[in-house]
Amino acid sequence: MKKLTFTGTLTYYKRLNCSIYGNPAFYGEFENEHGDVLRGRTASDAQCAYGFLNYEDRPREITYHVTRTGNVIFDYIKVLEG
Repeated sequence: MKKLTFTGTLTYYKRLNCSIYGNPAFYGEFENEHGDVLRGRTASDAQCAYGFLNYEDRPREITYHVTRTGNVIFDYIKVLEG
């Protein structure tokens, strides 16, 4: 599984059902300065779901992977300065 990165700002999100352990999950769309859009969801039981909505106006660096069926799964989200 190859890890990819994308830097952009959060433009849309939707809360999804929690995992069987009660951990949150989100669907999100991020857009970078070139207009490219990344759409996907947080991984099950991933730590990044807890900070998903922190500092909504700041850019983020998203580490993600693509499944065999073409779904984008966010593994790690880092909020950047400014």
